[in-house]
Amino acid sequence: MIVLVTAIDAAAQELRQILTSMGQREVVRFASGTAAVDFARHNEVALAVVDSEVEDMTLEACIAGLRTSKPGELRPVVVISARREEDYILGLIAAGCVGLVVRPFDLQTLERHFLQGLRMYAKDTAVRATVDQAQALMVEGRFQEAIDVLTLTVGSDEDMAEVLFYKGCKLLLEKRWSEAIAAFNRALEQNQTFIKAYEGLAAAYKGKGDQERYQFYLQKAAEEYAKINNFTKVREIFVEILRHDVNAPNPYNTLGIRLRQSKQYKEALQAYMRALELSPNDENIYYNMAKAYLCDRNPQKALDCLRQCLAIAADHAEALKLFRQLNDMKDKVSSAAPIRISLGS
Repeated sequence: MIVLVTAIDAAAQELRQILTSMGQREVVRFASGTAAVDFARHNEVALAVVDSEVEDMTLEACIAGLRTSKPGELRPVVVISARREEDYILGLIAAGCVGLVVRPFDLQTLERHFLQGLRMYAKDTAVRATVDQAQALMVEGRFQEAIDVLTLTVGSDEDMAEVLFYKGCKLLLEKRWSEAIAAFNRALEQNQTFIKAYEGLAAAYKGKGDQERYQFYLQKAAEEYAKINNFTKVREIFVEILRHDVNAPNPYNTLGIRLRQSKQYKEALQAYMRALELSPNDENIYYNMAKAYLCDRNPQKALDCLRQCLAIAADHAEALKLFRQLNDMKDKVSSAAPIRISLGS
């Protein structure tokens, strides 16, 4: 079923005709974003299409509501915008749309985005079918066969989601909107697949009586849930930086600072790594990395970064001060002990 959300009758009629010509017969139209989100909560929705204007909420709120309308899933939402200002487009991307078309649109481009959203739904349905197959095997007590089925699902590179996510950030920086959205979509698809498979593997190992592997895969599923939450938050912060700090010389460095201040130290370090790709000889990035490593209780890595900073700028006063403090405390500090050094902002 397709959910179509727009307060503009002519747009609704036009889009319904396009979707029908693509073989999509079940199209439900809403003028109200609230009504559309409520409907999506209680029904199977293959794709949501939001066009230009919604009665009772912003397009951003409507996208976010439809995207997360079913717990444990991310519904594909394609947006058609009558506005093309960069700030506005960034807001729609931050809300999580899987496709974005600006009016006046080319019909082939619009159809391509619709098909992309439907393919995402089909892929998610296939993963769910695999999990259902494994659960059926578990009911019959065939736990090893269930494990074999699910292991195939998680055979790909677990780090690929992170690579794709930061590729999306890079494409945003280059204002390649459609490619950025595609990269973010692939990162989140990867996470969704791993979550379902890991939860299934946990259940299979529990049934087999292997408590250690059961706990292992439960933890893996929890980590993937955390990644989705982190990716969403990091994307929002990165978009906010691009929208409101247009003069930032290196937005990844700004992102790292924001993430460290919100105590997301590992994510901050990832951002600083990307910052170094843009500015490999920026001593301040190394200094910021040192502070993040220190917050993450890794004083040795912090010292390494401070050495890099001082190799570039030997008179960096803050780095010199922190370097001396850490060296003075070297014999007392351990990774298990809290670091009692003021880092400022």
